[in-house]
Formats: sequence, structure tokens, C-alpha cells
Amino acid sequence: MNRKSVSIAAALLALAASPAAAQERMDAGVTCTRVGQTMQYDCLLMLKGKLTGHPIQGAGIVVGADMPSMPMAHNIKPVKAEATGKPGEYRFRIALNMHGEWALKIRLAKPRQDLIVHKMTFKPE
Repeated sequence: MNRKSVSIAAALLALAASPAAAQERMDAGVTCTRVGQTMQYDCLLMLKGKLTGHPIQGAGIVVGADMPSMPMAHNIKPVKAEATGKPGEYRFRIALNMHGEWALKIRLAKPRQDLIVHKMTFKPE
């Protein structure tokens, strides 16, 4: 290797080892089950690193929802998600006011601030 490629490799290695690289964006998968005949849903959220796919533990998560088809008309008060004890797994209960497509707004306070928007369709069963 020549001197130029050695210095580029050293710079890339330093960047990869920086705290900013360790704080990658996050991704979430959500599944929800209706509670009885109500419009309440018990939901399970799997939080992981978007690039690594590793589960994210110790997150501070608040989940709200609104309907993309009716902005500002149907907004659901945010609820706190609690860790289940399994790596990257959190649960929350959300009460909707109608069926249809909802955008879950998953706000993370820690390990770093982030916002994940996860669209889901809730249908009468």
C-alpha cells in the first residue's frame, strides 16, 4: 500500500470507531393484537439497529399515532413502551378511535434521540 491509501485507511478506521458511528439509526417492527371487542391493541415492538440488526436494549420509547389520510383529525395521545425483558423487545397498549391506516410515531429518547414512523392498517375482525 502506498502512503496515501494508508492515511485514507487510518481515517476510515478512526471514523468507524467514533461514537457517532456507534449511534446508528434505529428500525422497529411492530405487531398488534386487538383486546377483546374494543379499539385497544396490545402491541409488541422489536427495536434494532438499522445497519447492524442488533437488538437495542435500555431504550426510552413513547408511541403515538395519527391517521395519514386525516391529518390533525385523529391523533392518539402517546403512551410509554415498556421493556419485556427480551433483548430489543418492548410492549405498549394503544387505544384507537377508528379502523384504517395509522402511522405509529415511535419516539426514542435514549440510547439516542430518533423518530421512527411505522404505518399499520387496523381492521375490524
